[in-house]
Amino acid sequence: MTIFQLVKIALDTLYAEAVSAYGSSADAKITEQMGYLSKSYSELNQVGRKPVNYKDPATRFAYVYKYVASHGNYVVQVLNALRLELEGPIFTTESIRVSCVGGGPGSDIIALLKYLDERKATEKVKKVTCYLLDREQAWADTWTELDDSLKTDLLLHANFQPLDVTNPDSWAQQKKFLQADLFTMSYFVSEVKALDLTGVVTKFWQTLFQEAKPGALFLYDDNGHDAFNSYFDGQWKKAGLKCIIESTNQTTSPSGSEQKSDLGPYLTKFGQSPKLKTPLTYRVLRKP
Repeated sequence: MTIFQLVKIALDTLYAEAVSAYGSSADAKITEQMGYLSKSYSELNQVGRKPVNYKDPATRFAYVYKYVASHGNYVVQVLNALRLELEGPIFTTESIRVSCVGGGPGSDIIALLKYLDERKATEKVKKVTCYLLDREQAWADTWTELDDSLKTDLLLHANFQPLDVTNPDSWAQQKKFLQADLFTMSYFVSEVKALDLTGVVTKFWQTLFQEAKPGALFLYDDNGHDAFNSYFDGQWKKAGLKCIIESTNQTTSPSGSEQKSDLGPYLTKFGQSPKLKTPLTYRVLRKP
C-alpha cells in the first residue's frame, strides 16, 4: 500500500469529522483552512507569532491532504539514504522504540512502517513501539490503528503522548520516550523555532539530546530555510551528536509508486493539489 493510499484512509475519517462539525459547509471550511495553513507557514520565522492551531477537524484534514503524503515519502527517502550510507540495515534488533517529536499528523510513523515493510527481507524488526508526541490531543485517533491499514506483519504499539515543547511541565517528568532507538522531527523544528523566546525550546532539545541513550538516531527534515537549519545545527552540535548523512536545500519530490490520484474524489473538491515538490533539508545524527 502506498503512502497516498494510507493518507486517503485517514482523510476519510477526518472528512467525516469535518462534515459532522460543519455540515454542507465542510468543503468551504476545509478550503479556508488550507489558506490559513499556507499563511501560517509563510510566517513561521516571525518572532511572537501564535502557534499553528490544529484543533479544528477541517484544519487537520487540510494538513493531512496538503502535506502528509509528501512529508512521509521524504522520510522514506532519508531512511533509504541512511541505509545506503550504513551499507546495511538501520536496525539490529527485532523490537525497536521510535519517538516522533511533533508527530501527531502521522507522516513520521507512516514513513517508518512503509520503509520497514519494503525492507522486511533485510531489516530484523518485528515490533515497533511508537510514541507520537504532539501538543494537539485531537490527532490521537488518526493513526493508532495504522498497522491494520498497512496490512503489515509488523506488530505496532502506537502511543499518543501530549507534549508541548514550550511547556516543560508537559515533558519534564516523561521519560520512556527518551529511550527511543530513533527520534524523528519531520517539519517540526520550523514550527517551534520562533517560539523559543525564553530559551524553553532550546532547553527541550538539550534535554532530549542529553537524556537519549547512547547510539540513538535522530532524523531531522524540514523545508530548507536557512534560519531553521542553522538553529537546529547549533543545537545538535552543542550536544555533541555526530552527523551520519546530510543534505541542504535539495529540491525533492515523492518517488516511486506514489501517486496523488490515490486521493480520489478529494482532488477535485478544494481547487488545490497536495504539495509535492519542495526544497528539503535533512540530517541523520547519532548520539555517541
